[in-house]
Amino acid sequence: MQERLSPPSVAPHAWETVPDAEQVFTLAMPRGWRNRAWLKHNGPIPHQLATAESPSGETSLFLGDPTIPLFIEPSAAMFGPSPGTVVRPYTSIEHFLPAYAQHRFGGLPGFRLGAMAPSPELFQLVGQVAQRAGAAQVWITAGRLAFTFDEGPRRVQALLFGSSTSFGPNWMVEVHGISTVGDPEDFAPALLEMLASRRTNPAILQRQLQERARSAAQHQATMAMLDQGAATLRANHQQNMATLQGMAASHQARMASLHESHDAHNAAWQRQQTAQDAAHHAQMHTSDDAHRRFLNVIAEERTVMDGEGNTYQVADGYDRYFRRRSDGAWIGTRDHRDLRGIPGVNPDDYDEVKIKV
Repeated sequence: MQERLSPPSVAPHAWETVPDAEQVFTLAMPRGWRNRAWLKHNGPIPHQLATAESPSGETSLFLGDPTIPLFIEPSAAMFGPSPGTVVRPYTSIEHFLPAYAQHRFGGLPGFRLGAMAPSPELFQLVGQVAQRAGAAQVWITAGRLAFTFDEGPRRVQALLFGSSTSFGPNWMVEVHGISTVGDPEDFAPALLEMLASRRTNPAILQRQLQERARSAAQHQATMAMLDQGAATLRANHQQNMATLQGMAASHQARMASLHESHDAHNAAWQRQQTAQDAAHHAQMHTSDDAHRRFLNVIAEERTVMDGEGNTYQVADGYDRYFRRRSDGAWIGTRDHRDLRGIPGVNPDDYDEVKIKV
């Protein structure tokens, strides 16, 4: 049975406000779903992440991907990037997103890319967020990409929304998505409004702005010492600005051409999906393994199950997992080792669990 999820503006009582564990941000998430919001500290700017699974397990939503770093233009990294940043020229989303989807989800069974198209709604939303954060000049591209993968006999449809935002020498990419056995278009408005509802704690936001101001001051002090390299830096800056102006002039034409170039593909793909729907629905069964695997890829986790059928989320990267009965502490081992020989560990205190997904 197809699930529908109306956005908060249409059905406010079907939504709830969810904070992350550190109380840094909040967002609206569907009431009654398996919701999770958390921070990932693996770069200069913490990733604000969220996932939601429908009660039936047939639909999953996610905001953000902790594996995407902060990027810096090569011309601004002459002394090497700061920790957590990657040197790469600005890449617009229509070039970034297909490669990202292939790399991140290409290992799912039956993975197949669909159509790429602009996303004016996400473009407007990202611009509003940048404006609230005090960014004076930004360059934004936003788009959406469909793909499909298999879960047993049924076909799962996914839809990614991505934005690429340049703040001058630094630029960042955010990706959000939907996975469902139904039509992902039914959940797109709710996903975008969930993203729009995300708010950072004012005290935390003020601290981030102060950190940004201190970083800018340090940068200015460093640049003042680079007398011999000043002329080269100015030339590189002028060339970058000219490139951005050229991109601005061609961006609208390029994004408009995406609509036209993908129309034929979309029509053929839709006809194929319509023809397959009857067979897919006949074989459809209630199983959330595909969506749990989809979310585990994002969160870098595994799902394990004990002898009583209880499931747990644990860090990815191990071949066997053991849970201490007294306090629920976890130990993971590689190469299928057991707990014998580990100093300070009594194997009799632990139960081994089975890797489910």
